[in-house]
Amino acid sequence: EEKLKFHGTGCSSISLGYKYRTRYYSQTVATSGSIASLTFRKKFDSTVLRFTYSNTIAVRTAQKTGRWYIKIDGQECRKPTKVDIAMYNTNGDPDYIPSVLFGICEETYAGRIGKGDHMITVNVGVAVHHSLAPNLSSRHLASSILEVQEMCPQF
Repeated sequence: EEKLKFHGTGCSSISLGYKYRTRYYSQTVATSGSIASLTFRKKFDSTVLRFTYSNTIAVRTAQKTGRWYIKIDGQECRKPTKVDIAMYNTNGDPDYIPSVLFGICEETYAGRIGKGDHMITVNVGVAVHHSLAPNLSSRHLASSILEVQEMCPQF
């Protein structure tokens, strides 16, 4: 039987994994792909995962919308919702905007996220309802972080 750690009226963070990058580089992806990854060990079946990804992002093609999103073991989150952000570019001038992608995932389209090792990836691609792919870029100007936290479900 699973035993979860509780403090006061809420549930504590059970485990934490993160990847922190401090060097400058730029990566441009023409249509889609993974731009960051982290292997995370989930300790319990009954918990949820909370994600935080911080980076500087841009859409480099005029009249296009890019999307940055989290996948767990190659699957997007389904419940409570997808974990993503989108950006639109009107004129083709790639303004790099500091951004944070944040969300909670209880299950993916493959089912509930069980205990064990999981590959977490941050991906870029075309936003829903856009047929032509923009030229997307994520630029680590000073630092970026991908953080995964295992938490008790509270929703």
